[in-house]
Amino acid sequence: MTESRPPGLFAHLSASLASLLGYFRARAELAALEGQEFLAVLVRAALALGVGCLFLCFGYAFLWIGLIALVAAMFQWPWGWCVLGVGVLHLLATLVCAWLAARWWKKPFFPDTLEEFRKDQQWLNRRP
Repeated sequence: MTESRPPGLFAHLSASLASLLGYFRARAELAALEGQEFLAVLVRAALALGVGCLFLCFGYAFLWIGLIALVAAMFQWPWGWCVLGVGVLHLLATLVCAWLAARWWKKPFFPDTLEEFRKDQQWLNRRP
């Protein structure tokens, strides 16, 4: 008579490893599928944002063109001088924004964290 022996430790470990690999493969396939879907959504959103920014730029330009035409007609000013004035105002606004950005950029980022790093470095340098 042949006795049927229960599976050994190696059989259990190989079955567990095969199950674990199957689990990770299924998770990787799911992550790849969801990643592709996310990329498609991201591309559509970026495209919509880009087209929206393009429409915003055109709308801004046409708004200013219309306002300049109205002001020029209302006050009987030459069109060219009105356009030049608006251009100078935009350049001045750009300079103010650049000056503010440069001023804010000079402020240290994360001052409390940097101070803690300095304290830690001093403490480490004092230890023998």
